[in-house]
Amino acid sequence: MSKKPNPTSIGLFFVVGLVLCVAGLLVFSSRSLFHPQQKCILYFNASLKGLNPGAPVKVRGVTVGSVVEILIRHNQATNDFSMPVVIAIDKKLAQTKSDELLRIGDQASLEQLIRQGFRGQLDSESLVTGVLYVGLDFVPGAHTPSLHQIKHEFIEIPTVPSQIQQLLANLSQVDVHGLSENVNRLVVRLDDSLGQLDVQAINTGVTNLLASANRMVTTADLTNSFAALRMTLDQAGTLLKRVDGRVDPLADSVTNAIYEAQKTLADLRVVIQSVSALIGPDSAIPSDLRQALEDLGNAGREVADLAEFLHRNPSSLLTGRQHRKE
Repeated sequence: MSKKPNPTSIGLFFVVGLVLCVAGLLVFSSRSLFHPQQKCILYFNASLKGLNPGAPVKVRGVTVGSVVEILIRHNQATNDFSMPVVIAIDKKLAQTKSDELLRIGDQASLEQLIRQGFRGQLDSESLVTGVLYVGLDFVPGAHTPSLHQIKHEFIEIPTVPSQIQQLLANLSQVDVHGLSENVNRLVVRLDDSLGQLDVQAINTGVTNLLASANRMVTTADLTNSFAALRMTLDQAGTLLKRVDGRVDPLADSVTNAIYEAQKTLADLRVVIQSVSALIGPDSAIPSDLRQALEDLGNAGREVADLAEFLHRNPSSLLTGRQHRKE
């Protein structure tokens, strides 16, 4: 007889299985439970090769979310062939990247940012690997966005072409065929112009020019001129050395004369000061010398008076001085 199953074991098995299921759900959905996310959609008019689910979403290079889903078409017009990409912005992660309150995950605030030029574009993680990510940034002078959703399902962030896409678009507008034809015509004209040149005559002229230059350089007159110039320069050098040898003694003599003149002037200044002190009104001149000088002054005045009298009366020398009668 088979053994009857134990109800306790069966119940314990189901309880353990249920606990494991709940734990798995918590592990795999913990990010969504504890990190609220804002889903947005972007439509790219370009190939999405290199962009994979889970690729980062960055605001000016700072990761704030990830790519959730890449679609071919979703909620768009039949003649709209843009490629939709659904992203999720991690509100808590975005908030940890700033010390101010960011509302990038809030619908109303995000729509306001879009009106201010907030746009999305595809950027390359590496030009070697070609891995892409979704970049979000403010585009100066961004045009009014054209939305792709027929009915509102997600917040739609308008997109702009990346720099690589713009470069490829500009290259695609280049008329390569016309450019090639212009280059070919230029080469043909250059070949015709070179063909019309008389290369032999040019070669002969250049050869004659070089020969004439060689003859001129090797002439005796030019050689003698260089020799005479060298001799003149040598003589000038010798003269400069002689002048330089005589300038220093001459300068020393002039310096000595100036020094002696300064010394003589200093001695003369002392003598003048002594004489000034001697003949000044407050000088201590001996009384006899002072009396003699006064007598000499009086005699001088008498001589002056006599000369003036004789000038007025020249006949007095013969008749003598006449006294007045009283």
